[in-house]
Amino acid sequence: MTLASPSLLLVLCVAACAGAATVRPPAVAGQFYPGSAAELQGQVDGFLGQAASAAGPPARAVVVPHAGYAYSGPTAGRTFASLKGKTIRRFIVLGPSHHEAFAGGALPAAGIGAFSTPLGEIPLDVQALQKLRGCPDLAGPASAHGPEHSLEVELPFLQRLAPDALLVPVVLGYGSDRDACHRIARCLSQVVDDGTVVVASSDFTHHGRAFGFAPFAGDKDLGMKLVELGRKTAERVAAVDTRGFWYQVKTSEDTVCGMRPIQVLLELLEHAFDGKGRVVDVTTSGHVVGGWDRVVTYAGVTFDGSFRTWRESPPVKMAALLTKEQGRDILELARAALHCHLAHDGAVAEWFANHSVEGPFEAPAGAFVTVDNRGERAERFGKLRACMGVIEARQPLVDAELDAAFSALHDPRFPELAHSELEEVDLEVSVLSPTHQVSGPEEVVVGRDGVVLHKSGRSAVFLPQVAPEQGWDRDTMLTHLARKAGLPSDAWRSGASFEVFTAQVVSEAD
Repeated sequence: MTLASPSLLLVLCVAACAGAATVRPPAVAGQFYPGSAAELQGQVDGFLGQAASAAGPPARAVVVPHAGYAYSGPTAGRTFASLKGKTIRRFIVLGPSHHEAFAGGALPAAGIGAFSTPLGEIPLDVQALQKLRGCPDLAGPASAHGPEHSLEVELPFLQRLAPDALLVPVVLGYGSDRDACHRIARCLSQVVDDGTVVVASSDFTHHGRAFGFAPFAGDKDLGMKLVELGRKTAERVAAVDTRGFWYQVKTSEDTVCGMRPIQVLLELLEHAFDGKGRVVDVTTSGHVVGGWDRVVTYAGVTFDGSFRTWRESPPVKMAALLTKEQGRDILELARAALHCHLAHDGAVAEWFANHSVEGPFEAPAGAFVTVDNRGERAERFGKLRACMGVIEARQPLVDAELDAAFSALHDPRFPELAHSELEEVDLEVSVLSPTHQVSGPEEVVVGRDGVVLHKSGRSAVFLPQVAPEQGWDRDTMLTHLARKAGLPSDAWRSGASFEVFTAQVVSEAD
């Protein structure tokens, strides 16, 4: 027998070591949950055992909290108990990144073969992860998994429910927008089957100065207020309302840390699932410890049904004019958005709970929201209080209108709108047609056309109603438009380009 040279043996050893799978050790055992296997198993089994037997089939997806077990364990147990009785071969667990900033999702390093807790190791689904590594939106830093607790605290529950199941862990970055969440869900649909359960890990409102969010400080009904807000948000999750959930959290500035994992789950459920959701529980850490200076809301949501092949939404028809009722509805949404942001309440969630987004609401359109002072305020400060919007018809009307309302709150020409002003202003929503370029100012028709002026890298816009309200003719309007763009008064007369559009205007003052 011929012996290998020492150098060859060294090469073979290095190759073997490089190919060996490693284990991601627990990062928060003994902190968020017990570090002793016996104590941990007893605690998890206790939480799971406290849940009432759920009627109907086992859940296929859940939203669960990820705080210390002393605070959120009961809610997590009641939610995870809905998985009892299901044969589970794979868990996809989605959690937010608390330590690294990035966009998209992050998978574990290719060399990681298992995650561990005091209860043992959970092997990763290597084949599923290999499929997902081809998704550009899942190329985030593998290092995000190292210290992250949002996935880890769910694992002991999974180990007790399905000890032989494989794990697909994904950490979502705070830089992920709605489009990225949609694309990530589309990627995940490749590895979802009848034996898969999807877990979105998230706490809800974090309230207190330590969290930088304390709008209800000193409120004697703080606990009830947080539960009410959490329930309204959780109900949008249970309704698989991808738009309503996203805009409720965004507009209210609610501190839902797992907003992106929940959004990915909702996109997956909307496009690759047939079933229904249910809010299991909403509570707070304050109800556990009796302290309210630093309090977190926890919600549990379950979904039963069946996964199916991914199906994109059908194409949307071009916008039609709003009916009188739809005009009232879009005004209500604009006011709900302002109220939701300034009061940090569930007004946007309520609007989506009571309205269907269809017809002209889901068709691409530009939109502006105008806030007008009325009565004595108009006499003292002038009529216009704010006006901002989206010109291009690049998103559904509902999205454009919500973005416009959010922008109007911060119109740079005026002080930021205050909640106390809402009862003293009227709102106006302008739904814009697509813009088109005209050859020159002579083609602009006052009263019919809104105008966008472009010159020397600057631009400005007037809505169609501005010139008639001010009593301007065309030349006067274009002079004011040039000034608004930061150009000389006569800059519109040569070298400028113009786009025009029409608008359907609905107003609370009518």
